[in-house]
Amino acid sequence: MTRPRAFAAIIDDSRILMTKHIYPDGSFWTLPGGGLEKGETFEEAVIREVKEEVNLDVEVMEYLFTGQYSGGEERCFLVRSLNEKIPQVGFDPELGDEQTLSEVQWHTLDSMKNDLHVSRVLEAMK
Repeated sequence: MTRPRAFAAIIDDSRILMTKHIYPDGSFWTLPGGGLEKGETFEEAVIREVKEEVNLDVEVMEYLFTGQYSGGEERCFLVRSLNEKIPQVGFDPELGDEQTLSEVQWHTLDSMKNDLHVSRVLEAMK
């Protein structure tokens, strides 16, 4: 099954906001984001996903890059927070009681420069 996805680069000074997901076979840090819903644009999806995952209201500043993942096309956008709220772990309505999202944290760009998506964010912002 293919399902396009959108994700966000939320940057504050030299830090980037990441979400931690835990699965039975391991865990990983990634940028906030997820799959598009029927009829939704990539931009609408990234705004919704950021709200769901890290409880921030954001606006899209610019498109950064397009990639491919196992479910199809993925697009990354630079977004900015519309208020001074502190990011908090959200909830994925699709997963119900089986939540994988466990943590939200700011990481320095330098410490995440080898992450697949963060490296592409840095390249796109040169």
